[in-house]
Amino acid sequence: MTAYRFCRSDDVPLIVDAYERCNVGSGARPWRLTVDHMKRLGREMNLWTSSCMVAFEGPEPIGVLIAAKREPISSLVLHVAVHPDHRRRGHARHMMTSLSQKMAILEPTLMLVELPEDDALGRRFFEACGFTERDVLTDYSCAGEAPAGVPGVDLVAGVAGAELVSQTDFEAVAELDRCWQRSSLSIRNLRDRPRGLAIATDRGFEAWLLHRGDGDAETPLPFLAAPPTRSPVEVLALGGKMPVPALVRPLLAVASDRAGRSLHLPRVHPSEIPAGRLEEYGFSPGARTIRYESEASPG
Repeated sequence: MTAYRFCRSDDVPLIVDAYERCNVGSGARPWRLTVDHMKRLGREMNLWTSSCMVAFEGPEPIGVLIAAKREPISSLVLHVAVHPDHRRRGHARHMMTSLSQKMAILEPTLMLVELPEDDALGRRFFEACGFTERDVLTDYSCAGEAPAGVPGVDLVAGVAGAELVSQTDFEAVAELDRCWQRSSLSIRNLRDRPRGLAIATDRGFEAWLLHRGDGDAETPLPFLAAPPTRSPVEVLALGGKMPVPALVRPLLAVASDRAGRSLHLPRVHPSEIPAGRLEEYGFSPGARTIRYESEASPG
């Protein structure tokens, strides 16, 4: 008989074990997961073990659901998997229904999931669970230019990430438009790790760039869609009062030069930056992510 239960705070090793057992086979694990990763996801991305569920057949885990939650905004389903020997028996659907019923009572009732555009199986599953397409998010990458060849690099100065986060422009995009890992709360959860670069005048910051230059992007997590073999520096936010190419290019050049790697701006919502502007800055579009939504239901 199959048993299902939501997890407790001391169930992190169980969730990791269930993840390993359910994602078997070569290349089956979409991302690496350890106990340390789970704890980090809890701190940075508001993953709650109480929003995670494990399915058992006897003592053995056969299914796992991993989700994050931000009250009062939304929940984000990160991963659902069932062991190959137990698939097509409704276990994944049951776990999703259970989470929906729980969120309908405890809130937030808005449930989101972000899936790679080419994940046809995953998209069909969530559509069958009542999720509908909300918007399309696009990954952008930028190799950067040599600083010596870019005018204005002498105007670029380092600035504390916390100082940039406090800027009014940082909150210009609604939280539900930004992807989960680059929302203002996610960036604040990183505390003092993000690095900032800015061009400032007596009027304040004219243009600025906040990036993740601490090496954490080397570890693939579910929030980076199809990361390249050589992980780039993750750009967390790009903006300012006058974010024009003449101001942004020196920021990109200095950021990529200091990091020694290309830059990656993941899962950009169309409302974040005007259409075509990122291409003007030197970014190239890449993988696309489809974000789905569903309103939690009590059953």
